[in-house]
Amino acid sequence: MADLKRRLRRWFRPPRRFRLTREGKWFIGATLVLGFAAVNGGINLLFLIFGMLLCLLLANGVLSEACLRRLVVTRRLPATIHAGTPFLVGIAVRNVKKRIPTFSLEIEDMVANKPVDRRCFYLKVPAGREQETAYRRTLPRRGIHGLSGLRLSTRFPFGLLRRSMDLDVPAELLVYPALVPVTDAVLSSALAELNDRQSAARTRRGEFESLREYRLGDDPRDIHWRTSARRGRRFVRQFEGNTGRLVVVALDDAPAMTPSPGTDATAPFEAAVSVAASAALVLLRRGYQVGLVTSGGLVAPGGGNIQASHILRHLALVQPRTAADTGSVRVPLPASLRGAAVLRVLPGSKIPRLETSGPAARRAS
Repeated sequence: MADLKRRLRRWFRPPRRFRLTREGKWFIGATLVLGFAAVNGGINLLFLIFGMLLCLLLANGVLSEACLRRLVVTRRLPATIHAGTPFLVGIAVRNVKKRIPTFSLEIEDMVANKPVDRRCFYLKVPAGREQETAYRRTLPRRGIHGLSGLRLSTRFPFGLLRRSMDLDVPAELLVYPALVPVTDAVLSSALAELNDRQSAARTRRGEFESLREYRLGDDPRDIHWRTSARRGRRFVRQFEGNTGRLVVVALDDAPAMTPSPGTDATAPFEAAVSVAASAALVLLRRGYQVGLVTSGGLVAPGGGNIQASHILRHLALVQPRTAADTGSVRVPLPASLRGAAVLRVLPGSKIPRLETSGPAARRAS
């Protein structure tokens, strides 16, 4: 008896939903009319047709249930998502049944227990096979976006009703800031200062300090080939005071100007976050060691793809503060980074402003 109850619970969980289609409503209406006529007239032929229609309804329910049973669904998210940029969410379905295939399957992602406006459709998933498809989605805002689960539904075989069930598969999407074009004209002053400092650093190197593993953006001339050959991976020389390729992006998180009535108060800050992220990625691709300073914390300078992910993750979660909270619109630079070149991003009323500070800028002023 206990085994029978356990089987029944496994059959009916997770809970199914039934929704009649337009064709199903007409079919049931015709079946009821035919049944009333058969009972009222006592005609055996009408009873026979009425029984056949009831068998079709029963077969529709049994076959649709067989399509939804014993399916393993996996959501595959992209590694990088930027606000305002379309991305693909892959959904893989594996049919673990031994003989029965699944037909006409639809899968939707759920946000706050409501399906999104996109869905994946599988015409046939053979027994013991796996199929994957993807849907395109765009998220307008950066930050963390949650997915509550997946909804599986089918109208197989006759399209009379839609049978569905929900799977509790939560997930979180970390959306990075939107990227904007950052050209040489925008970064001309910053790049000129950095190039001057880089040249000065190359001609006036300090004393040898240590060896470390090679990172993307390091100068190949600094590779210590003897140690690299002995250990099987590349190592570079590190010198004291070699800061010519170091730049810090400072993001001010208080609005520089009060937005006009009727506009989004966070729009200037969101635009500044996008400019800061885009400028940091441009500098990283050009081989600079890039750090980030905001009121929410500090990302130590570094290079390569790992540093880019650290900066983007920090900018995806940073939140603005009011001028009353900060006391000043400028984020102070830590004492350990005051000798580096600084690219400061200031939120404005319409277009964020970029300005540089550092030894070269102070000499020019």
